[in-house]
Amino acid sequence: MTHPFARAGRELVPGHWFGPAAVLALGFATAWTIIGFGHGAPLAASVLVASLVLALWNSPLRASGHEPLQAARAVAKAGRAVVVLWRPGCPYSSALRRRATREGLDVHWVNIWRDEDAYELCRSINGGSEETPTVMLLDPELSAPVVIPASVPGIREATSAPTPAPAPARVLDPAPATVPALGRPRGLRTGDH
Repeated sequence: MTHPFARAGRELVPGHWFGPAAVLALGFATAWTIIGFGHGAPLAASVLVASLVLALWNSPLRASGHEPLQAARAVAKAGRAVVVLWRPGCPYSSALRRRATREGLDVHWVNIWRDEDAYELCRSINGGSEETPTVMLLDPELSAPVVIPASVPGIREATSAPTPAPAPARVLDPAPATVPALGRPRGLRTGDH
């Protein structure tokens, strides 16, 4: 499945505007009710401002902490990099960001609603859903990203563990009867939420 706006050549996903629009509509209705009952314009204005801030916080326009996935992959070519796929309005992503910042962890934050490659990667890792936060370890010595636990201890453990040594070369029989299918192990996905 392709990104919903890929066909139109746009960046933002249209379906992710329902929540912010509902918050704004509720704010306008509440402000109108406050004015209707005669409680004054200052209270109604504060309700409108609060609903606007909440709607922007949960909207796809929120770009704070966004780094393109390609930039994170470029950093990972020089060494290990932890990448967190997140989206606005996800309380688990916000909690992980606060804890990781408090711990001083070096993490690359990629907003899946602003990066089509990250959107597709998140959906492929999570069986078609936009489950966030999805945390990956990118290592130049590994052929694919490794999904790690979406927690501060999981990130700390992944970044402090020694780089796995490459598997020793094996001499294969020149004409094997069958070639076994190679499975790719997937990291455990647990969160502290």
